[in-house]
Amino acid sequence: MVFIYLIVIGWISLSIWAVMDIAKYPYNKRMRKLVWTNIVVLFPFIGLLIYLMIGRKSLLSA
Repeated sequence: MVFIYLIVIGWISLSIWAVMDIAKYPYNKRMRKLVWTNIVVLFPFIGLLIYLMIGRKSLLSA
């Protein structure tokens, strides 16, 4: 049971970090920020993985 709690706490922590990471970068297109935030929040596990693999790179290059 403790293992499940650790996974949930880790997931919540990574989700909060991802939203804060999205928020700190200035964007030329505000819509991109909104789209990535929605992906991370609305699709909890998959959205976070997609952001970590694809989104962060695209945001850094924008």
